[in-house]
Amino acid sequence: MDRTTLVLTLPTVGSRTGRRRAMAFARVRAVVRRGFEFVQWVLGTVPVVRSVVRGLVRIELIDRSMAIAAQAMLALVPMLVMLAAFLPEEFTALAVERFRDLTGVGGTGEQMIQANVDPDQVRAQTGVIGLLITLFSATSFARAVQRMYEKIWEQPHIGGMVGIRRSSVWLVGWLLTLQTLAGLGFVLDRVADFGVLRYLVQGAGATLLWWWTSRILLFGRVPWRTLLVGALLTGYSLMLYSWGSGLVMPAYVASSAAAFGTLGLILAVTTWLVGFAGLLVVASVVGRALVEDSQVQRLARAVARRVPVLRTRVSGGLPG
Repeated sequence: MDRTTLVLTLPTVGSRTGRRRAMAFARVRAVVRRGFEFVQWVLGTVPVVRSVVRGLVRIELIDRSMAIAAQAMLALVPMLVMLAAFLPEEFTALAVERFRDLTGVGGTGEQMIQANVDPDQVRAQTGVIGLLITLFSATSFARAVQRMYEKIWEQPHIGGMVGIRRSSVWLVGWLLTLQTLAGLGFVLDRVADFGVLRYLVQGAGATLLWWWTSRILLFGRVPWRTLLVGALLTGYSLMLYSWGSGLVMPAYVASSAAAFGTLGLILAVTTWLVGFAGLLVVASVVGRALVEDSQVQRLARAVARRVPVLRTRVSGGLPG
């Protein structure tokens, strides 16, 4: 091949490469354009999806999730450590086991918790006054959840001593219910192999917990029936989240702990809390969108007419 042939060949190769790149970029742009067109079509034709998107934008999903996760990490976790130090050892062991099962931190995380939390040292350094301050500070987590529900349902915020009292009552009831659910799971695991029934029962218990949570933190301003769908979505989605955490989190915690030590465990738990808070917000927003959507209401009425137990309730109408 002489110099003239080489000069004529190089632009040809370059032009082929340029055409291939241009065609690749054109395909990507076409896929992106079709994706946007599909999203616009869904938002334009499915009102409930449009309501969900608007609700998530209005409530500021990321900021709200981060706020709840931060309050849980800075206020709720220290309170659990304090309670574990002052309560009997059997309660402490059950609390650690429940924390491990809920977050899925695995054996590595459990060992680090037990190694770094010394009940005698905590009692000696804090005392009763420190315990009371920690318990009072933990109500900030309850108030963060309260603000989330008020923002979703567009209700004015109730603060002051009235809000603190209600948040304190909810926090105590929430913790007691979590321990009850933990005990229920302990019994179901050891009595017999209930399979899917175990998850259905635990999901129903979680639904009742978040149903009561939304009602009490909203100060009864939203009817029980209206809050049921959001509670169902919250209870079962968080149960599935906890189950999935048991598959993913142990390896993540082990790698984080190997790289950063105790800080790695804290980072892993913080990541889990952000996901927990995000699910809580999304499930609540979707619950309101479903309850208030006219098409979903018509479908619910049609289903209710076919169920004898619900037939007498249809005449009263569904929440709008």
